[in-house]
Amino acid sequence: MKSRWNTAWLLLLALKAFGLKEGDPRASIDLQCVWMLPSGGMNCSWSTQDVNSAHVLFYQSLKFHPGETRRVEAHQGQNWVVVPRSHLKLGDVYNVRLEVRRAAGVEASEQLTFCPDENVQPPAPELDPVAVSSLGVTVTWKNPYWSEHFPHQHLVCELQYRTSRDDVWTCLGADSISQENHDLDDLDPFTSYEVQVRCIPEDGQGFWSEWSPSQTFITPEAAPLGQVDVWRDAHLSEDSEPRLHLLWKELDQKAARGNILNYTVDFWDHRKTLVASLVCGCCSVPIPTSASYAQVSACNSVGKTLPATLSLEQTDLPAPRDVRVLAAQSLGLNVTWTFSPSPGGAQPEQYVVEWRKEISRELLGWICRPFGCSSSLLVGDYEPEEPYLVTVYAVYPQGSNSSVPVRAYFQEGVPSIGPQALKDRSLSPTASLISWEGIPLANQSGQLTHFTIYLEHPTLRDSQGYRNIAARERSFALEGLEPGTSYKLQMTGSTSAGEGPAGPIHKFHTPSSHWQDYLAAFLSVGFLLILAVVMVLIKRRWFLSFCHKVLPLWCWESVPDPGRSTVIVKMDAPCAALIKDASCQAPVEPPEDPDILEITELAPPPTIPPAQVVFSDYEKHFMPTQEELQRLA
Repeated sequence: MKSRWNTAWLLLLALKAFGLKEGDPRASIDLQCVWMLPSGGMNCSWSTQDVNSAHVLFYQSLKFHPGETRRVEAHQGQNWVVVPRSHLKLGDVYNVRLEVRRAAGVEASEQLTFCPDENVQPPAPELDPVAVSSLGVTVTWKNPYWSEHFPHQHLVCELQYRTSRDDVWTCLGADSISQENHDLDDLDPFTSYEVQVRCIPEDGQGFWSEWSPSQTFITPEAAPLGQVDVWRDAHLSEDSEPRLHLLWKELDQKAARGNILNYTVDFWDHRKTLVASLVCGCCSVPIPTSASYAQVSACNSVGKTLPATLSLEQTDLPAPRDVRVLAAQSLGLNVTWTFSPSPGGAQPEQYVVEWRKEISRELLGWICRPFGCSSSLLVGDYEPEEPYLVTVYAVYPQGSNSSVPVRAYFQEGVPSIGPQALKDRSLSPTASLISWEGIPLANQSGQLTHFTIYLEHPTLRDSQGYRNIAARERSFALEGLEPGTSYKLQMTGSTSAGEGPAGPIHKFHTPSSHWQDYLAAFLSVGFLLILAVVMVLIKRRWFLSFCHKVLPLWCWESVPDPGRSTVIVKMDAPCAALIKDASCQAPVEPPEDPDILEITELAPPPTIPPAQVVFSDYEKHFMPTQEELQRLA
């Protein structure tokens, strides 16, 4: 047991003697000194930085002034200090240490041996302007001070470069480049780059120099790559007629590989005959009415892209189905669809997903997806409560066919108004049909889920709500109403964000029961009929006299037709014909003052008595008299 304590005690003494005990503050100061060129001087720095402590650097010459120790105090908050060149000599060796003086005590760093000839840091290289040509890019540099003062010791260097839009550098090590220049390969055409160089003594006894100031350059142009992204859209012309326009997107800088000077646009009809050829800027041009195909190429000073071809025809081939649009917060709109090929096996070359504002019909963009893809993320700056219309097209060599447009919202809100123009129509004393106009699209603020009717009448304290009326409905039958009662009605619309404000108040009245109406009408008509009969009986003579005066004679007086009388039939033919002719003529009104004639009656000659004719009372009453017969003769 005693031997174990002796061993532990000896180990503790050893740690104390060599300064290696755990938590030794000297290990955390990390003092480092370097000889700086071209100004000369010793730059010492450390990792700790405490504004509430003082940092004092001590250095002592080992060759020329071994007994003299000098000190330099750093400014407050500063973690470095510079010993001027005038206080140091080349070829000498120095012991350097740092003391950190705090209120709790003094901490010292490990002692450092510094030699100006070995602990040297070359100055940063000087870069010449970068040489750019069609053959490549050459970077050259020099370090005149080092070459002048240390001709016997060479430098090795590192190079790093990056594009102006990147944050990460591409580094080339000392074994990959020479001491004075380097050719850069595999750079992107027409791209801005910056390059830096740093060096270190070849023997490795020293430190890396600072990076040189950046040199920037732009690589030469090259012929553009890829194809232009082409689409078409309908615009309203000056006479408000829809007209197709050809649209395309600018090539990005990586594909353009230079300044795009113009675009070549060619239109062809269905017989492959050139209709029009244009050279224009970006990025829209009207489509001729006879055009069936369009081709667009981007041109720079070196060349142009392959033409992008778009068929302008519509086709009956299958279109995408089951299009769904969901908002992906902070990202955009996520679109999915399905596709079923035709029985003939025709497959589209690609899909085009376009989106626009539904109210203004402004096209916001389109994106192409290869066949086999069934989803796309539409990234953009979307406004809340704004309706957007998303359509997916299947593009074939023969033309394109579109899906049903789908309305989408990036962020929904509650409707700003309720349903308008409420009307009612009575179905029965206990039921009424309520109809209304839908909420305008600009006021919906989201996908309408349902309507709510609030009904109020005097016998109810609170309004009664009829919920879950489908948003597509424009009428609803209210049942269970009370006959002959006045009601007040309001409606609201709801989205996934909640219920909006109520619309205007509509008042209506339910009719009373029908049997009461029928009974009242029957009694009223019966009373009027009885009253009319009583008045006719009481005023009979006045009524007949009134009829005689108002109505024509044929309406109330019966006049027989002499031509149809049996008496006339039994008379001799000449007399009967005479009577018939007289009956056909218009009646002759007798003169106002007839002349009085004296007639001398003569003795009748003997005649054969006529045959005995038997007359009925009716005929006797209407038989013409002898005077009438003579007048007719």
